[in-house]
Formats: sequence, structure tokens, C-alpha cells
Amino acid sequence: MCATLAACSAQNSGADNDGYATIVEAPPYTPITRLGPDTYVPTVEDRRMRFAEALENQHLPMLRRLKRGEIGNFGGIEWRWTDGPENDGLGTVQGIAFFLRDPAASLARYTSDPLFRAGQADFSRSDQDRIVRDWAERIGPERAYPGFGNMSVPWLSIVMPRAGFDTLRKEQGWDIPANLLLRFEPRANPDLPPLAPDVAGQIRYFAQAELSSVPPPALASFDAIVLRDGCFFIDEQGEDDPLVLFPFEAGVWRDAQGHLAFRPRVSTDTRGFGRVGTRLQLGYRGQVNDPPAELTAACGEHPVVAVTSLDQAAGYGSDWFAVREYRDREGISSVEAMRRANACLLEQEQTMADNRLRGTRAHPTQCAKQYGIWGNPPVPPPPAPLPPEMQSVSATEPFRLPSPPKKLQPAQNGVCRFEERDPSERPKVLIATNRNSNMIFWADEGAALWDHPNGFIDEGMVLPGFRIVAEREGLPDLWIYPDRDGPIYLYSGPEIFECRQPGDW
Repeated sequence: MCATLAACSAQNSGADNDGYATIVEAPPYTPITRLGPDTYVPTVEDRRMRFAEALENQHLPMLRRLKRGEIGNFGGIEWRWTDGPENDGLGTVQGIAFFLRDPAASLARYTSDPLFRAGQADFSRSDQDRIVRDWAERIGPERAYPGFGNMSVPWLSIVMPRAGFDTLRKEQGWDIPANLLLRFEPRANPDLPPLAPDVAGQIRYFAQAELSSVPPPALASFDAIVLRDGCFFIDEQGEDDPLVLFPFEAGVWRDAQGHLAFRPRVSTDTRGFGRVGTRLQLGYRGQVNDPPAELTAACGEHPVVAVTSLDQAAGYGSDWFAVREYRDREGISSVEAMRRANACLLEQEQTMADNRLRGTRAHPTQCAKQYGIWGNPPVPPPPAPLPPEMQSVSATEPFRLPSPPKKLQPAQNGVCRFEERDPSERPKVLIATNRNSNMIFWADEGAALWDHPNGFIDEGMVLPGFRIVAEREGLPDLWIYPDRDGPIYLYSGPEIFECRQPGDW
């Protein structure tokens, strides 16, 4: 575990005589500001990855011949970049083609294009699964996560600081294979401090997990995090509130309105978390049995609970999607739909804050039922009548109409790129998001895919960095990638299989 111990200095209106702050309530951010996800602004690394994918597709016929002809010899392609003004500021790129035996001659049998250069591999793609998973286990499953591509070298996503990994590698004497790419996760190598300089003096101790981690599935774990005399507590019922162990990726700053708030510690990540003193979605919670001694010394003997998320509760998750559907049902404008939903959500939060802080016992407005948030339609549709031949079936055996077969060939409208691949290339770490269909979508954990309420159409977001693979009955798999910037929806049903970019959010 690591932590930041702040000196006593600056004061504000919520500070005690020692300068440490007490904040038990704050106004939430406006819950819903648009009827869609935040606009995606690709980083340089994102753009380079897309550029390399386009190059791979451009040379795919040659690469497929090479892959097929050099089984047991080919070790994958690594796209290496050099900074510069070329390619709209992305720099120059070269594809290093790795081979176990006689690299230069092996590459020359397939191409003389100067875009590609031969490199000496330490293993072939035929052995990559065994070798990469062995290295992931050796480094530590909590630190290294394997990844595999179609033609690329395999990689390990390293979720620990680069300097710490280099020290560990030197201590262990590890010789990383030449064609095993290490990708250091930005969230594990933050460029911002845990505490912004202008708030550090108001906080006694800020305890954090030592390592970054792959974000687990979000759980419905909602409570306010408050600051009492410079110490962070989860404001629960009862007198013995626990102290907080924060995720490695989070820091504290003063937002544009002057409130203490949580933020990502990577400067290119512009997402907003919640404010201190508001109800947050805390994700997984876990009791910390061996808390930092400094935390106990600074804040006293209390239970310590680790949390994994700090997103604001009001408007959390896909609420905007339900509000968009509410807008369409009511026939009102997007602005009016957001105004109504925000008014309800803020009233709901205020009622819960009053109950928490002022001893009231009012029942919060049920915004989820009113606007269909979290998949709760205000008026559930009536069940479809059974066909005549099924009406004599015993009531003890519930009958569900099967979903009609989904359309297997996508519409090629330029919003997404669909790449056919052999089912054997489908990563085993992907999760099936639907099952009762002739087409199953597999996706990375955390990818935004969900079932439509009518049961016949699946819908989801196509997000850069998250893999979506369509398993089609009797056909090759389809790997689905965004081919434009901005939010992209994927729809599939009996008569539809395409990506869209709606104009009205």
C-alpha cells in the first residue's frame, strides 16, 4: 500500500483550527448533460493504433500468405513509431516482422516493401499462448494481463509503474522475449499527484492501493464519502464509519466550482468523478485487514474499507440511454427530457442527503421507475399472447418464445469496420453477452453491450480499446471496430445488423 501524508497549511470555510477540512455535503454535478456518452477524443496512441490497423488491413493478403507459409517460424508483427510531423503528427511507423529462423530471408519470400523490416523472434505464434501466459503468471496475474491479435505480436498489459517493473525485472533477471510487447497501462503510470497542491494541506492522510488493477464489474454499491477533520470516511449508518482506502488511479483536486472532488490521475483522462460529500458508486468494497499504520496514526482506530470506483451516483451508468427512450415515448425535446430527469435525480439525491445528515425519513422519488432508468420501464409492456398451439401447455412449465434468428451479414455503411476471422482466433477472455440467438456477441469485460427490452434486438456501444466479436452460426467470426470518431451504436436483430451514429443525442 502507498499513501500521501499532507502537511498542515491552507484553510477554507470547511477547515478546522488546524487547517484540515470537514466536508459532509456538497451539490452533485448536473447528472445528465447529453443524451449520449461523452464525446470520444482519441489520444495519439489511439490514433496510432488505428493507423496501424489500417496498414495491417491494407497488407492483409500478403500477411495471410506469410502467416500460412511460415507456421512455426512467424512470430508476429510489431508496429514501431518514431515521433515526427509525418502522418498528421503521428510520426513514422515501421512493421517489424519477427521470425525464429533466418528472419531476413523469411520476410523476403513475401515482400520487399520498406514498410516492413525483419526481426529475430524468441518464439513463434504457434507457441504464443503457452509462452505469454507463462510470462503473465511469472510476473504476477495481478500485474500482467495477456493479449493476442490477428497478425500482431502478443502483448502483456502491465498494470504497475514502469519504474517499479524495471526494478523487478532487474531483481529477477528476467529476459523478456523480443516479440512479447509490454504495454504499460497509463492508469498505472499517472502523471498527476494523488493530492493537488492547493488541497494537500487540508487532508491528514490519503491512503491508496499500491497497484492499479483491471476495473472489475461495477456493483450497486452506493454511499457518500465525506471528509471529517482531514480524514476520509464512508458515511454509513451507525457510529463506526470506516476509513477509505482509495484506488491507485484516483486523486483529489479542487474543481472549477471550488469543491473538493475526485479525478483520474492521468492528465489526458478528462472524465469527472464525484465530489467529496456526495453519494458515489463505490464498486467493489473489501475490508482491509492490514491498513497503513500511518493512516491509523493520523485518523484513529477505525475499520478500513477499500473501494474501486468513485463515480457520482446521480446519473451513474447508462441513465442517459433511458432518458433518451423517455424523450421518444413522450414526444418531447432532448432539452426538456434532460431537464425533467435532472430535476428528479437532484431531488432524489437531496432527499437522501437530508435523511443521512438531518434525520429526516422521507422516501426518495423513484426516478428509476419514472424515467425507465436502470432498465425499469415506467409501464412494462404486456406479455405477448401465446400462439394457439401452445395455449394448452402446463402453467408449471413457463414457456418463452424463442428470439427470432438475427441477421448475420452486417450493413457496410462505413461507421464500423467488420473483419472476418477464424473462430479459433477468438480470445478466451471475452465474455458472451447474449446466448439465445444464432449470433452471439463476445466482448471484453466492461464493454457496453446490453439486451434491448423487447428481447429481439441487441444494442451496444462500439468503444475503442474494447473488442467485440460476433460469433455467427455456420460463418467465420466478425471482429467489429469503430471506423469513425464519436459515439457509435451497434444494433442487431432479425432485420438489422449495423453500426449507426444518431444525430440527436
